[in-house]
Order: sequence, then C-alpha cells, then structure tokens
Amino acid sequence: MKDRCLLALFALSAVAVNAEAGPFRRRVQPAYSQPSYVQPVTYTANYTPIATSSTDSAAVAGAGDGLDEVNAQRAARGLRPFVRDDALTQAAKTCAAFRAERLMFGHTSNDFAFLPPGSSARSAGCAAYPASSGWMSCCVYENYTYAGAAYATGADGRRYMQLFVR
Repeated sequence: MKDRCLLALFALSAVAVNAEAGPFRRRVQPAYSQPSYVQPVTYTANYTPIATSSTDSAAVAGAGDGLDEVNAQRAARGLRPFVRDDALTQAAKTCAAFRAERLMFGHTSNDFAFLPPGSSARSAGCAAYPASSGWMSCCVYENYTYAGAAYATGADGRRYMQLFVR
C-alpha cells in the first residue's frame, strides 16, 4: 500500500510539472523601421562652420587639437594618417569641451549633434584619462580617411578626448 501511494504521488507530481511547462513559444521581434525624423546629411567641401554651442572650447583651460597625436599613434602601427577635416575638428572641439565641462567619461546622448550643418561623420570615439595616458579613444586604428580630434581638460584634471571620423 505504501508503494502504491508513493507511485501515485510521483505520477501526480510529474503531471503537474509538465502542465506548468507548456509548449515552447518563440518571441516575435518587431520589425525595425527607420524613424521619420532622421534626415540624411551630406558633406559640403570648404565649409566654415559657425559655433552654435554655448560652450566655447577655447574658453576651456587645456583645450587643444589632438589629430597630430592620433596620427602619431597610427604611424607607430604602420597605418596611414587621417586627413584633417575642419568640420570634424570643430565638432570634436565642441563635444570635448561639453564633456569636460560636465565631466562625462563616455559619449553624450548624441555625439553627432555637435557636427556643423552640412557635415557628416561615420563614427565617433571618446575617452577621459590623465594626459600621461596618451590618446585613448576608439576609432584611432580604424580604416577611415578623414578625421577631427580634440581634447579639453576637465576640473578633475582628466583630458576629455573626442574623435570624429568618416
């Protein structure tokens, strides 16, 4: 009798576990669609941007152009140097000053918002380390042609680096 009770209890517990499991169901991912507010941007040659940001990178102590440092790192690895792009440099200076003012280690919510009208970038790299660490942003060793790089020193003493490439 004891064996029969244990067998019945085992059978009921196995049925209960299987009933809760149910059939395998796949989750359906919604299809991605391009937001309607995104507008394509084109590059304009010989464009001279007007600073529209309230943050002026020249006013930030320790601000500077970093493309020579980036190209030196590329040369050390046998890579061709980036070609300086004035619009990307303007965007890098403005973005670096913005990040340094707010002590932002990483990207802003939209780094590409710092690009002047009529310019474009394919990628952006950023970092915030002491100047003794050297240039530490992403995109340094990538296979892009044009770049703009800048840095600004924050109140914490770190160098806020920004690199735009295309």
